[in-house]
Amino acid sequence: MEPSIRHLLQIIAPVMAVLLGAISDVGAQSASPVRVRGTVVSIEGTELAVKPGTGEDIRIRLAENWSAGGVVAADLTDIKPGTFVGIASMPQPGEPSRAIEVLIFPESMRGTGEGHYPWDLQPESTMTNATVASDVQSVLQATRVLVGKGGVVPPM
Repeated sequence: MEPSIRHLLQIIAPVMAVLLGAISDVGAQSASPVRVRGTVVSIEGTELAVKPGTGEDIRIRLAENWSAGGVVAADLTDIKPGTFVGIASMPQPGEPSRAIEVLIFPESMRGTGEGHYPWDLQPESTMTNATVASDVQSVLQATRVLVGKGGVVPPM
């Protein structure tokens, strides 16, 4: 394994969420993308082994032009109007949803997965990917207004 690939795996393995169109243990291919969340176990050529939270290792055949991304710590002050974000959240009875993960996308990923839909981080979790339109200060808390393709995203 090349040193740069080994270093990349050491950085992203603990937090890797792999989005691929072909997952294979025995060579079968899927027609639509399948999300696998787990820890990278190994990579050999174009075959990636991932250990999900439950179950046995999953072998994934990568495309020749595959790429990987990582997650780094950020601060709430890094989120400003115009920032494209992804917010995984959980419903709270009688209250707005509670954010359980916030991702700040690089500009090159603006528009990725834009919208509000079910997510796989926890049972009943959702994901909202949108652009921060403005900061709003209220008596109780500071909030951010998100704008997606269809307009303002309802409070989470």
